[in-house]
Amino acid sequence: MDLQETKQGLEKKAIAFPNGNRALMVAPPAGTSASAILKALDIEQPKALILLSGGAAGLEEALKPRLFQLFSRGLARVAADAGALIIDGGTQSGVMAMMGQGVADRGRKSPLLGIAPAGKVTYSGGPVPGGSKDSAPLDPNHSYFVLVDCNEWGGEIDMMYELADSLGKRIPVVTVLVNGGPISKGEVLRSVRRGWPIFVIQGSGRLADEIAKLHKEKPAFIEDSVIAEIMNEGNIILFPIDGSVEELKRKLSHQLNIDQMLKLAWERFALYDENSKRQQTSFQKLQRWVLILGVLATLFALTQTQFKKDGLLADNDWQNKVLHYAIVIMPIGISILMAAINRFRTGNKWILLRSSAEAIKREIYRYRGGAEIYNNPQPPQKAPEAELAQRIEDTSRRLMQTDVNLSALRPYTGPIPPKMYGAAEGDDGFSFLTPDRYLVVRLGDQLTYYSGKTTKLEKQLKRLHWLIYIIGGLGTFLAAAGFELWVALTTSVVGTFTTFLEYQQGENTLMKYNQAATDLANIQTWWIALSAEEKADQKNIDMLVGHTEKILESELTGWVQQMENALGKLRAEQMQKDQTKTQAKSPVQTIGEKH
Repeated sequence: MDLQETKQGLEKKAIAFPNGNRALMVAPPAGTSASAILKALDIEQPKALILLSGGAAGLEEALKPRLFQLFSRGLARVAADAGALIIDGGTQSGVMAMMGQGVADRGRKSPLLGIAPAGKVTYSGGPVPGGSKDSAPLDPNHSYFVLVDCNEWGGEIDMMYELADSLGKRIPVVTVLVNGGPISKGEVLRSVRRGWPIFVIQGSGRLADEIAKLHKEKPAFIEDSVIAEIMNEGNIILFPIDGSVEELKRKLSHQLNIDQMLKLAWERFALYDENSKRQQTSFQKLQRWVLILGVLATLFALTQTQFKKDGLLADNDWQNKVLHYAIVIMPIGISILMAAINRFRTGNKWILLRSSAEAIKREIYRYRGGAEIYNNPQPPQKAPEAELAQRIEDTSRRLMQTDVNLSALRPYTGPIPPKMYGAAEGDDGFSFLTPDRYLVVRLGDQLTYYSGKTTKLEKQLKRLHWLIYIIGGLGTFLAAAGFELWVALTTSVVGTFTTFLEYQQGENTLMKYNQAATDLANIQTWWIALSAEEKADQKNIDMLVGHTEKILESELTGWVQQMENALGKLRAEQMQKDQTKTQAKSPVQTIGEKH
């Protein structure tokens, strides 16, 4: 046994086991921070975290072969694929020994951290607990050990969850319960209070079977307050002990962000979302320059006329030639920009990509909520992954039959899922969404978005309308003051703002957002008013998710139709005005006079 002194003052010991495995161990004094312990052990930040609870004793011998297969071929393999750290009690007994052997059988690809009371464990070269009849040896297949300064089983739980809290920030965490007794009950309660899903191996005995039975029966009252909180607040996922290893891997993978189908869905969403933003930026820049050049052409033409009228500019002056060429070039530039808008159709591509991205996002949340077609379908219906794959394929195929097929989609290189904001910012994007979690991450987030956008849109519309009224009034004042020539400029500016309002569809969007916000608030109120039994009814869960996604789909469909109509009208008007422009009037002057 090697002894090293860490920078934090913690004794870090390297324990050599007879099987050749070497593990690092620290025995921190009371009050040592979780971060100091992790640093002393050189534990790197994992991509996921698995807490193993239960089954140090009380396991039926007949169940052990089956459990070992689930641990070795299932849990250990998923942990390796997910880059997960496993935390358990660390002793060579029950499920902890099975977990250690399962990880060893997979080449020790997953770090295994055992946390135990120092006064209850034994190991080669370590102190012998004085007179303890229920002591246990440390498991020889673990990677790390933290021995807590206490002499009772259960005294290590605080440290276990301090370490889990430190490691589990912004990564998926799942608690796996096998068998278990009073200590496991406390562990499960702590996981529930942190919002971590509880994966229960049904049929493994004791606490696991009690929770499985209550989860199925859903009694109106549970006398045990701890169990009642676990059942009412916990995200319980049952898995039968005689279930297939492949099904165990699939369900755990879904919880630990290695659901490949869900990852593909987020990648496709990110691709369309990113390219939608690119097309939107391009379209808005082109459209903005069309409007700006139109106003500038009017301004330069009026300036030239006014200066000549006042005798400040002669035909041969270089300033007159500069203004002349500017007045000639600007309508040409507008024609070029209009040709680019009509040829590249960036506005249409923006709308098509946006609608496809949101369609995939809706399916992602239906899938994560396990609602409607994704609610554990039985054969001959498709598996949830196959259904999600089909929906993505259909959306992508329809998109590629549009103008989008004529442009290259730039690869997305950012994080998966893409960075979110609001309530969705802290969501990992992969874990299963309980109804209450869905209410916050999806419905509540969208409700907040629409409520915020309506306030901003209302202010923007008021500012633009006030500008139109003020500039229109300025035109009347100029005419009354004898500056009729400059009325054309105010008319052009008013026309520009009016055109901007038309293709922004501000008023229609405001109405749609208000309607969507009202509908979402009604669904939220309906769900909150349901009893606990009603909230557990899958039909109501399907209604919650289905109606929410339908509202979001309806709002987007309406927006798409409005934008397509607005862009079509805008394009037709601009083309007509571009064709009928004269030397005396720029295209934007004509727009201003018509509006």
